Amino acid sequence: MKTPAGTLELINICRSYRIGPVTTDILKGIHLAVGTGDLVSIMGPSGSGKTTLMNIIGLLDRPTSGTCSLNGRDVSKLKDDERSRLRNTHIGFVFQSFQLLPQLTALENVRLPLVYRGAGRSQTNRRAHALLDRVGMASRKDHRPDQLSGGQKQRVAIARALVGEPTLLLADEPTGALDADTARDMMALLLQLNAEQRITILIITHDLMIARQCTRQVRIHDGRLLEAPTGGCGTAVLQP
Repeated sequence: MKTPAGTLELINICRSYRIGPVTTDILKGIHLAVGTGDLVSIMGPSGSGKTTLMNIIGLLDRPTSGTCSLNGRDVSKLKDDERSRLRNTHIGFVFQSFQLLPQLTALENVRLPLVYRGAGRSQTNRRAHALLDRVGMASRKDHRPDQLSGGQKQRVAIARALVGEPTLLLADEPTGALDADTARDMMALLLQLNAEQRITILIITHDLMIARQCTRQVRIHDGRLLEAPTGGCGTAVLQP
């Protein structure tokens, strides 16, 4: 039976770093199963392992031990070129610092993932135009990042993350550099994308109000995960 797109399974994931004679354990037996269309928040203090976990899920790093499966495929031991190809075709990234290339326009930034796939200019432009329109940035397509506000940059970043039609969207503090009103707009957009397109979304956040809008909420502490208890409406409840 084919595994549905957008599924993720982590089994006993450990990640350690060795510097000289000292070994530091960052992740300590992480177990996590995420289904198609899940909207999951991951909260935890600085140094708890959030970024390391996101890097392993996003195929930017490898676990020291354990198994990571994406869409039913074990990706833990893939070669670098296979990991890059899978990352480009199945995973979208949204970062707190936007990570837009300053010399490129909004349109050019959004079409980059398709350019890396070798897609033609007409196809990439058409798809990038559609995504910029989807996030309300069509009128800013020819603007460079330094001509955009923080909220506009994040909308462009979300469009870029979606242009390749990923099955999994990873957002690392996507509202961290935004004011409160803009952060609410960004979260509303992510909620809409999740509801309408059934994109699986994982959000790392320090913002409790952001976490509470997700259908699943997970805490990471000292390299271990703890899922919040589920309330009567199927939504987990995080305490401040």
